[in-house]
Amino acid sequence: MSTKTIKQRIAVVAMSALTAGVLSVVSAPASNAAAGGATVGAVNVAAAGATTNPQITHFDRLFIATMPSTTGSGVAITSTTETPDTGGTTAPATSSAKSLGLINVSDIAGGLTAGTTQTATLLSTGRLSVYTATGTNNGEYSAITVTGGTIVSSTGTYLNSTATVAGGGAATGDLIFGSVIAPSSGSTSVIVRLYTGLSSTTVVTAPTSGDLEGQITVTVAAASTAGVISPVYSGVFGAASGTDDSLSADSATYVGAAQYSSDMFLNVRVKDIYNTAVSVGSGGLLTASATNGALVNLATATVTDPAGDGSGSSDFVATNAPDDWMIQVSAPGTAPVITTVTVSFSGTVIGTKTMQFLGEVAKITLSSPVIGNLGTGTGNYAYYRMYDASGAAVYSSGPAAANTAYASAALLNDPSVATGTTTSGITKSRDLSISAAGVVTTGRVTFTCGATAGKGTVGVTFTNASGTIVKSNALGVTCAGDPYTYSASWDKAAYIPGDIAKLTVTFKDSAGNLANDVEGISDSTTQNAPSVSIGGLDKTVSGPTSADVIDQGVVVYTYTVGDTEGSYSGTVSFPVVNNRQIAVTGSAAAVTTTLNVKAATAAVSNADVLKSIVALIASINKQIQALQKLILKR
Repeated sequence: MSTKTIKQRIAVVAMSALTAGVLSVVSAPASNAAAGGATVGAVNVAAAGATTNPQITHFDRLFIATMPSTTGSGVAITSTTETPDTGGTTAPATSSAKSLGLINVSDIAGGLTAGTTQTATLLSTGRLSVYTATGTNNGEYSAITVTGGTIVSSTGTYLNSTATVAGGGAATGDLIFGSVIAPSSGSTSVIVRLYTGLSSTTVVTAPTSGDLEGQITVTVAAASTAGVISPVYSGVFGAASGTDDSLSADSATYVGAAQYSSDMFLNVRVKDIYNTAVSVGSGGLLTASATNGALVNLATATVTDPAGDGSGSSDFVATNAPDDWMIQVSAPGTAPVITTVTVSFSGTVIGTKTMQFLGEVAKITLSSPVIGNLGTGTGNYAYYRMYDASGAAVYSSGPAAANTAYASAALLNDPSVATGTTTSGITKSRDLSISAAGVVTTGRVTFTCGATAGKGTVGVTFTNASGTIVKSNALGVTCAGDPYTYSASWDKAAYIPGDIAKLTVTFKDSAGNLANDVEGISDSTTQNAPSVSIGGLDKTVSGPTSADVIDQGVVVYTYTVGDTEGSYSGTVSFPVVNNRQIAVTGSAAAVTTTLNVKAATAAVSNADVLKSIVALIASINKQIQALQKLILKR
């Protein structure tokens, strides 16, 4: 029977002995399928907390005995020959295999999959016990080879003279065998490989002629660091909620700041250098403490609200398993607080995290109003920010949920400052918010203009949950009619090639006021798109486009000036304004503008040279005359 046929046979064993949910399983070719229909793939180490070695679920896989030896030496698995094709219902016993000084088992990808990428860490005084099952219906044999160490015991059929190759197989049946491997003196690495598909004559003499099915790269360590807290994998990480546990970095939505009425959460990870949760034999002490009066509460993971706010600025719990605990952090009151939470386990600092609780509103600013549109409140915007007593910007909505401490309903119009052309006060049109990156945005309010152009003032108040009322500044606003006329001007009288030229288009209403910023000046149709037609320009840096809008009565376009000097006359056209407001028929009216470009040269002209010569001669003549007078006096 061929190797492929044997490897496709029905399973010797099932996966039932393995703990569900802890395995790392990868797909493999059909030729490596387990007997009995078991899932393709194998686990090289028993599930966490298991008291048995990994079960043999596949032929031609190299397994590591993770159960510790208590005899001071490694123990090889008991050799067993099973009757072929019985479709065994239980996994072969592996309990006899024991390793000594085995610190860690994994694979290169960080999982626990048997194959050619397995890794392990072993003490220099340790012994690694490995085992395999061969499918030998047609006399096939397997070989375990060692580089950087020797085989000190084996239950296989063969062993070479240098104790670096152990072989196993039988004429019939499925042979289970294993080897115990010791690192060579001074060796820092041991490579253990499994070759299959060999014959009785090549299993020891030419093992590498077979198929490489398993490999373990063993790091030899002078001392064990398993179970020793490592800063590489340990720390205190910001969580999005009380159920956001098992973190290895801050949660994507954690910003380290919250309103005073909300809690924040931290996830505590305590692991060793092998990324394994630290567990101590006797109880240790996990502690959390916060500065500046913030409250902390320790709880096991995946608890939304451990037990309400903590009762003080420190908390502790006696445990031998400190990994993956949650901490609820709460503000002590309504005042702004910056706190640093420190977590320790049995005297070793695991990590710290600085967090900010925003206080109640202490200041509101209104700014940057548009020029409003007469007779409407639509589009007449101004912007607001709110701050606590520390000067930190506060917000009414964030990445997780609305912040009830800064409720939208608490922001109201202040009628005591509403004057001038506004017919009604402010209403809020957009909340202050915070992005997932922690950036506080600006909120927006709307004011309504009367029927007459002019100026006025508006303001708002905010009522905190404590009952205190905060007033904003009185903001001056302007109201005006729609764009009716426009003019264009350059920021300089003349330019040299390569200059950046700014063209400002100013819009006014029918009464000559700067036009409002709300009414459109262009649309998406080609016919009505604005245009600037003038020579002397190299390229457009910004505008015009069909989406242009007025800002404080103007639109600014930017260009790079070309290389050719001269005076260029052209037109600026806004058909929407021309046709709608001025009612021009036929082609749209436009305004004329002139661009002056001067030569960008430092060369001196002939006239300049002649002028300098004449001046030099005159200067010399004056000096001669002065000298003559001096001589005559003597």
